[in-house]
Amino acid sequence: MQDSGKVMNKWVWLALGMVAVTTLLVYLKSTGFSFIDWDDTAYLSNNQDIKNLAWGNIKMFFTKFYVCNYQPLTILMYAMEYKVAGFSAALYHINNIVLHLLNTCLVFLLIKKISPKNAIVALITAAFFAVHPMHVESVAWVAERKDVLYSFFMLLSLIMYTDYIRLHKMKFIIYAFFFFMLSCMSKSAAVIIPLILLLFDYYLNRKWSMKVILEKLPFFLISMLFGIIALYSQKGAVRDYTFTLTIFERISIVSYSFIDYILKSFVPVHLSAIYPYPVKAGETLPFIYFLAPLGLVIISVIIFISRKWGKDIIFGSLFFVISIILVLQIFPVGDAVMADRYSYIPYIGIFFITGKLYEHVLFFSKRYHQGYKNILKALLITIFILFAFIANRRVSIWENEETLFADVIRKFPQTSLAYNNIGCRQLNDFALKTYKLDPEMRNMYLDKADSNFTKAIKYTPSFVLFYLNRGITRFHRGNFNDAIIDFDRYIAAIQNNSEAYNYRGKALGSAGNFQEAIANFDKAIAIDPKNVEAYGNRYIAKYQIRDLKGTISDCEKVLSFNPEDERAKEIKQKAQQESGSQFNRR
Repeated sequence: MQDSGKVMNKWVWLALGMVAVTTLLVYLKSTGFSFIDWDDTAYLSNNQDIKNLAWGNIKMFFTKFYVCNYQPLTILMYAMEYKVAGFSAALYHINNIVLHLLNTCLVFLLIKKISPKNAIVALITAAFFAVHPMHVESVAWVAERKDVLYSFFMLLSLIMYTDYIRLHKMKFIIYAFFFFMLSCMSKSAAVIIPLILLLFDYYLNRKWSMKVILEKLPFFLISMLFGIIALYSQKGAVRDYTFTLTIFERISIVSYSFIDYILKSFVPVHLSAIYPYPVKAGETLPFIYFLAPLGLVIISVIIFISRKWGKDIIFGSLFFVISIILVLQIFPVGDAVMADRYSYIPYIGIFFITGKLYEHVLFFSKRYHQGYKNILKALLITIFILFAFIANRRVSIWENEETLFADVIRKFPQTSLAYNNIGCRQLNDFALKTYKLDPEMRNMYLDKADSNFTKAIKYTPSFVLFYLNRGITRFHRGNFNDAIIDFDRYIAAIQNNSEAYNYRGKALGSAGNFQEAIANFDKAIAIDPKNVEAYGNRYIAKYQIRDLKGTISDCEKVLSFNPEDERAKEIKQKAQQESGSQFNRR
């Protein structure tokens, strides 16, 4: 019996190695991808803080919000990567893959600790975790470093807690608390860990006592602290749907999303980087949404009945519910009803149930029919290979903004954010960079960008950022009057954007309205005194109306930022010469 146990262990570890190799092959192509201009740039290329690992900057990581999130360890890791590789995207992608592989091993170890009798349960859970297509977003998207990083520390915390329960040594709960803190500092989603610890107590048959409650008190206090910080940091991301959705409609959408997460764990189709709120048919949601609460009740009843056969289904289901409850859009954050990345940790619960069901079938087949074992094993291997294949194809979608958001539009044709993001790539990467000196190609991409921003406005006319982007596009196309109309619409809603005033000033100046242009440059500079481009545009406008003193002053300001600016030197010299000529004539 011992020899057969050793053979089984060797086979399981070999299989885990094959899972790791398969996972690496699934994600390897992403190491050749660039950054996605969808949070990647906000975290990296537009984030000046990560460019210096000085103590002052490190302190800033722990005292500042980034992209509406408190995640100091994630930002610190970006800064360390920048120190090594700058903005070469390969290292960032490699580290995401490495963290995902480590998480896969930690999932295996965790499940093996709570279900030690049969390592196959841990292997099935880890295997599906490794290659599930819904997890591609967390791994292939550099901005989701926080997802794989917080999960790494969370899994370590849970492993330490299981050791504490098993060995009754205080050092393990201290380790669990330490990793819990690190997890919270990577992503606020870690605040659910104390509830998971209570779930482990239930599953591992700990007797309830005052000690069991008190030992969790530090966890809950830290959880509350980071929860408050998360709420404060995400104020700007919360959307108010109070006036567009009734309470029952909101319950229906949450129920539908919950069921969809479960369905996608088994049948991962129609995946998307964005799942927009459903379009109402007339005055109400599509009928299928109103069936979702009933479906949720049925699922709950089935889980409740399952207690007759043990704790496995209840444990896996509660693990899923606890770890996904905060992102079910009960209180809407952002413009999407669900996201693939939110399934990263929760799916462990569903895969655990799958592994346990397989274990029960093994027991049944030994007693009644040995053939069931081979059939089910072949089925699981087939599903694993199929998941890996779908995931590998899904990774390709994350190559750049155009491939990513074109996929969103195929799935959800009325997703305005997708049109906007494709338009931004066409404008910034192609029209203004790659084909800047090729008039024909430049104009072609400007036309495409204009078309995409117009579609974005069509589907969400209230989101004024789309008007700013279309205004910038129309300015570069030479449609100054149309551009001014778009800038007016944006500025009427957002009055503290230096870039908007600067661009409106440029459009006004190009249309010959130099006085109005100068007034806009003044506002741009008042909002951002370091807006060098606004100073440069203002000295051009001032020179046009022969405000020579103002021209010289703005040229000197630009030169204080960049002493090598040849254009500023030239205009300053001309203004000084003309100013001297005027003095001589007097």
